[in-house]
Amino acid sequence: MKRKNLNTVSVYDENYSEKEVYDMSLSMLHCDGEKIINAEGKQVFLRGTNLGGWLLDELWMGFFKGGEAQWDIVTALENRFGKQKADRLIKIREDNYITEYDLDYLQSLGFTCVRVPFWYRNFQTDDSGTWKRKENGEIDFSRLDWIVDECGKRGMYVILDMHGVPGYQSIAHHSCRMNHCKLYDETEEGAYFRSLACGLWSEIARHFAGNGTVAAYDLMNEPMCDYEGEDKVNSKYHDVYSLIYNSVRVNDPEHIITLEAIWTPDDIPHPSERGWENVMYQYHLYDDSNESFKDVTTHNASKNFNVPVLAGEFSPCRGTATWEYILRLFSECSYNWQTWTYKGHCPKGETSQWFMMGSDDPDNVVDINNDSAEEIERKWSSVRTENCCKPMNDHGLLSEYAKA
Repeated sequence: MKRKNLNTVSVYDENYSEKEVYDMSLSMLHCDGEKIINAEGKQVFLRGTNLGGWLLDELWMGFFKGGEAQWDIVTALENRFGKQKADRLIKIREDNYITEYDLDYLQSLGFTCVRVPFWYRNFQTDDSGTWKRKENGEIDFSRLDWIVDECGKRGMYVILDMHGVPGYQSIAHHSCRMNHCKLYDETEEGAYFRSLACGLWSEIARHFAGNGTVAAYDLMNEPMCDYEGEDKVNSKYHDVYSLIYNSVRVNDPEHIITLEAIWTPDDIPHPSERGWENVMYQYHLYDDSNESFKDVTTHNASKNFNVPVLAGEFSPCRGTATWEYILRLFSECSYNWQTWTYKGHCPKGETSQWFMMGSDDPDNVVDINNDSAEEIERKWSSVRTENCCKPMNDHGLLSEYAKA
């Protein structure tokens, strides 16, 4: 049975009979010291998973080959088939990758939140800043509208995570284009991309202002990760965070904003230094032992940031770390958490602790440079979880700690 939101109103039908209607927008959240509090003053824990791979793909976990990142998929398909057909093929994949089946299942586990990675090209046609629009002229946020509405119906919050920022916030493949980070450049081009990033977040904030199902805005995924040498200066991404933060606050003073420290608490300043309010700090933890997970949480506590903590991505995918130890540790520390990630593709005959649900069927993998449009449509139509995936880790354990 689907869990209904408890916010109800009484309305009258055409026969003047009173009936109860459920408002599917959940209670608005805000930060209170290290806690997340809803509009009724009750503490809320955001625990669940990421929907990685849905609105952007990554080669190592993706249902594609022939490139490294989402930019490669879009570029190859547009060059081969034209923009209209490429858009149609990508739509088929997105329609099938995450469906109501998946959200019903996540709700059944007692998850309270999903983090939804996306990139700017989900809403803009290219680097000109031209919006994708509906027939009525409105900016097309239909994918985000759908996930927010459907999660709200199931009593789950949504964190909106910009994984790929205009100009690209890192050199990593998961920023959606490899080795192409220009967002921080002290050039006219860098300033242009920062303007696009602020404009995009400003419109997202305008669109979702007042929608309580949106738990938080995650402004940039893993900014400046994989950087080495003298050009890695944290203040560069702190400055961009402040620009985007201010752009959001113009249109939405209410929602929580989550800011990522990559990779340690030392990589982000105290919020008071930047004037950031109603913020949640986020860490992505892929440590190789239970002891190293413990060390990170201890170090974070020593920083005295006095904000809620979100382990926005984590997995015991390396070394000797275990699910049960990590989940128990997060509960003891009152962390909010989302696993990375709900769904992905593995090599034939293998499983992966990176995914809750996985497929090892090579027939679902699209060769973006060689498969025909008909073959791509067939393959991407078959990526529904119930058709091609199986559990990769202990969902019962995740459910137990999500409900704790």
